[in-house]
Amino acid sequence: MTHRHDRFEQELKMEMPHLRRYARSVSGSSETGDDLMQTAFERALRNRAQYTSGTEMRRWLFTIVRNAYLDECRKKDRRGTHVPLEEWYHEAQFAAPQDTHLELTDVASRIENLRAEERDVLQLCVFSELSHDQIATRMGVAVGTVKSRLSRARRSLNS
Repeated sequence: MTHRHDRFEQELKMEMPHLRRYARSVSGSSETGDDLMQTAFERALRNRAQYTSGTEMRRWLFTIVRNAYLDECRKKDRRGTHVPLEEWYHEAQFAAPQDTHLELTDVASRIENLRAEERDVLQLCVFSELSHDQIATRMGVAVGTVKSRLSRARRSLNS
């Protein structure tokens, strides 16, 4: 195995806790989130040649998770999958309180439709758990700009 592949796998392992948290958040359940994370991990390894070293791996992985989730939703829509009430209730217990009033596919779609800078700020704040100052430094903008973008993103998601 080359040094490049070793470094890729090390970066991938470092992102696993963030990836797990994001996958569970997107899916609304720990079980489905873990399945999504596994799918994303497999896709990342299979498509490692598409990853550009030096770019932000977390963002790349979050995109893979989001796409895997949307793929799964489309499959369920095509199959007309019926979710038993007991399973829905169990998954709803693990859903984040702010997400319970929206369908998860709607949330994913709304996030996808945000302007890029709003989506980036939201992901860094919510999924990467960075402070406003850290986000401002990373993005090269003022803290006030971060707060404005985050506010607009949240307003768009809630409308």
